[in-house]
Amino acid sequence: MSLTSGVLTALWYASPDLVPSRTARAWAKAGLLTVSAAMAVRQLQDLEPATGTAPSLSTGPVTGTGTDPVTGAEPAGEPGPSLSETLRALPLRRKAVAGGVVTVALAASVAGTVAAERRAHRRGEARAAAGKRLPHTGPALVYGALMAGLGMLPSPAEH
Repeated sequence: MSLTSGVLTALWYASPDLVPSRTARAWAKAGLLTVSAAMAVRQLQDLEPATGTAPSLSTGPVTGTGTDPVTGAEPAGEPGPSLSETLRALPLRRKAVAGGVVTVALAASVAGTVAAERRAHRRGEARAAAGKRLPHTGPALVYGALMAGLGMLPSPAEH
C-alpha cells in the first residue's frame, strides 16, 4: 500500500505536466482521490478485529500474560472503555470543548494543506517560467518517494 500511496502522490503533484487541460486535470485528480479514499477505507477495514466491531482504546492488554511491552505494566485483565463510551460519558460542556478542539484542528489542517498545495504549484510554475522541462514532475517524484517511505514506517501498534 505504501508504494501505491507514493505513486498516487507523485501523479497528483505531476499532473500539471501530464495533463495540460485544467478540466481534464480536475477529473484526473478526482480519480486519484477516489483511489486514495478506497485505499484508506481498506486500511481501516484491516484494522477491525475479527468480531467486526471497531477497535477500542483499552487501558490494558485484552489477552496474554506478562507485562505490557509499551508501559511495562502488569495486565489489567479487562479492557478499558471504548472511545465512544468515554465520549458518551462526558458532560455536555466537555463534549462541546472537545468538539471545538477537533473543529479547530481540522480547519488548521485543511488550511495548512491548501497553503502547501498552492506553494508547490506556484513553485512548479516558477520553474516552468524559468524554462525547466517538466517543472512539476521532479518535485512530485520526491514527494511520492517521501510518502512511500513514510508508509513503510511501522505503526506504534506494531512495536
